[in-house]
Amino acid sequence: MSRARHVGKIRRRLEDVKSQWVRLARADFSDHESARLATDALLDGGPEAYRQVLSQEGEVDFLSSAETQYIQAQAKEPPCTPDTPGGAEARTKGLDSCSLQSGTYYPVASEDSEPALLHTWASAEKPYLKERSSTTVYFQTDKHSNIRDLIRRCITRTSQVLAILMDVFTDVEIFCDILEAANKRGVLVCVLLDQGGVPLFQEMCDKVQVSDRHLKNISIRSVEAEVYCAKSGRKFAGQVQEKFIISDWRYVLSGSYSFTWLCGHVHRNILSKFTGQAVALFDQEFRHLYAASQPVMGLKCPRLVAPLPPRAGRSPPPGRLSGSSCSASGRLSSNPFSSPSTGSNPQNRSLSVSSGPSSPPAPNPPPPPRFQ
Repeated sequence: MSRARHVGKIRRRLEDVKSQWVRLARADFSDHESARLATDALLDGGPEAYRQVLSQEGEVDFLSSAETQYIQAQAKEPPCTPDTPGGAEARTKGLDSCSLQSGTYYPVASEDSEPALLHTWASAEKPYLKERSSTTVYFQTDKHSNIRDLIRRCITRTSQVLAILMDVFTDVEIFCDILEAANKRGVLVCVLLDQGGVPLFQEMCDKVQVSDRHLKNISIRSVEAEVYCAKSGRKFAGQVQEKFIISDWRYVLSGSYSFTWLCGHVHRNILSKFTGQAVALFDQEFRHLYAASQPVMGLKCPRLVAPLPPRAGRSPPPGRLSGSSCSASGRLSSNPFSSPSTGSNPQNRSLSVSSGPSSPPAPNPPPPPRFQ
């Protein structure tokens, strides 16, 4: 009597959900060993080895053609080992023994200690802890609130620190806004780019002839996403597709928007603004990624110094940006989403959800420490 053919977990569930006679089973969220074996085979032997493992495991083809091409294009060889007396056989055995610890489906998080900047950053006073929590959503279809203009207005009105996490950065006008904020107004700018988007950013810098000497108060660093390691030692890294901006520790802009011309003029995107306690989650995520990043251009190690003493004279009226580093900032509302032509009330062009007491908000807290 022939032995029953093994059926993979995904194939078995597909057969169950397509049949109306099979009772609904509980969803299985455990690790998929067949998928791991097939992915390892794709990394080590290519598409033919991948299909062979799928056949042996009785599993369906769970990777799209784009994912297969990405894995093959991003695959990296294991670190080269020095020549040993045993020759190739000894090197293979040594590789096998060393690769056992990396044979895991899920990557291990880095345990590197955070740079000194991040310890000071974490201990600095954060205005979002004292502000009311709210969420405002903007859509690309709303022509009265252009997402690209909202982002540029946010950068223009930042007065102390600007933290940016972006996958692709090729928009020259937004780059000019960042250069102006750092070089003209003394804003400390920290930009984290996905490692795969660094060549495009450097290509933009070469086109506009911007080098390290033009990046005053700017730190450009790269970071990679999770890393998949096979038993053989071959591996590939994912992409950082998170995109958000932290302005003066007061609010966050996050959504699907990338710093590209296409996103500003053709692609459909969504943008959300968060204030209050939600900003703390983005602050923590940025510091975690910054600790694992590598320098690309600009400042290698930004330093946080003591806050500047208050200037003598009459304090600015409520609702305006602190300080007078920008000539136009004194005349504009502190809300970066207000426009002289459309007004400061976002109710007619976005969905706004707020939480907190209904009483009037407290006076603006003192500004956070300035950066040098």
